[in-house]
Amino acid sequence: MPPAVRVAASRLATFAAVVFASSVVFGALLWFTPGSPARSHDGPGSFLGWVGSFWRGAVTADMGRSYRGYPVDEMVLRGAGRTLPLIAAAVLLAVLLSAGLVLLRNVGTGRSGRVLFAAVGALSPTPVFLLAYLALVLLAVPPEGPGLWAAAIAVLALGDGMLGEIARGLDAAVRGLLDRDFVHSARLRGFPVWRRLLPHLVLPTAQLVADRGAYLVGGVLVLEMVLGVQGLGLIGYKAAAHADFPLLIAITVFVTAVVAGMQLGVDLLRLGVDPRVRKDRRSRRRETR
Repeated sequence: MPPAVRVAASRLATFAAVVFASSVVFGALLWFTPGSPARSHDGPGSFLGWVGSFWRGAVTADMGRSYRGYPVDEMVLRGAGRTLPLIAAAVLLAVLLSAGLVLLRNVGTGRSGRVLFAAVGALSPTPVFLLAYLALVLLAVPPEGPGLWAAAIAVLALGDGMLGEIARGLDAAVRGLLDRDFVHSARLRGFPVWRRLLPHLVLPTAQLVADRGAYLVGGVLVLEMVLGVQGLGLIGYKAAAHADFPLLIAITVFVTAVVAGMQLGVDLLRLGVDPRVRKDRRSRRRETR
């Protein structure tokens, strides 16, 4: 088996193990809760049987009915159709704003660029729920429509340290690249430096986003409850209020898959574009022999 395929298979196995473990851990919390409806007389007789029935339903797309009478898989997909685009748009906005801040700081705009960079870093850790509340009070965000989506995307991109962390990480990556020999050579020859930096920033940027994955998903679930967005966060909150455990565990597993999938995507991207990953593994195997 080629080394690249073996490494990719290892990453996929780790991803599958993490997702399965999330169903076991969260399922145990639900199953062993005193008075849990999961241990009803007409359900599975054991915890392992309950987890097994969940995965059988996940594979066959038949996980039962939610508290609203709709199929559980349909409710999860409906919520994901609102939550995932929100996450993607917020990531894109945060990366673009971070790139602009790094450009202002490093291109020689003087003190203003550095001051703006520091101000964003100081304000970005503001919690998402607080920014969303301020948007409702100060900006009178409408309960639906483009205004609601614009406010949600902006709040998610700015809050919980999202913008500040990506901007600082991207700035560190740029500063490290500016000291590389190929950059000095491009400057001496009069070639545009930033055009040559961009391909080298793809992996660091993807890793920064993946590192913020858990915070990003947690933030969007809270944001949806504050702003009333009918996504996975609001659906999960209502499912908890109605003790709909099948829907809760389905949402938990899906969210875990999204977070773990971000890191999996980065690993596969690194494997595809960085030959040093495969070379390092081959070198370690030769040393072991």
